[in-house]
Amino acid sequence: MLTPYSRLKFITKILTSATGEQFRVVFLLALVNGEIKAQVVSATPITAPDPICLPAAVAKTLVTFTYSPSSNPVVSPFDSLFFFNSQPTRAPSY
Repeated sequence: MLTPYSRLKFITKILTSATGEQFRVVFLLALVNGEIKAQVVSATPITAPDPICLPAAVAKTLVTFTYSPSSNPVVSPFDSLFFFNSQPTRAPSY
C-alpha cells in the first residue's frame, strides 16, 4: 500500500503559553502532496527546577605569612651570556 506521506520527522520545541507556563511539544512533520503538514503528538509541562541558593556565609580565617630569606642565592641560566650565544640565527623564509 502506498501512502501519500513522505519524509516523516519528529520535531521537539519548547513553547510558552499565554500564562507563562512552558511546555515541551513534540510535532510530527510530514510532506503531504508537496505541502508540509504538522500534527501535535504530545505536550508535556516543564516544571521549574529548585532555586539555586548561595552557600552560607563563612567567617574569614586570618592567615599569617612569615618571610624567611634563603641563604643560597638563586641560580639563573641567564647569569652568563652563553644562553644567548648558543642560539643559532635563523634565515628568513620566503
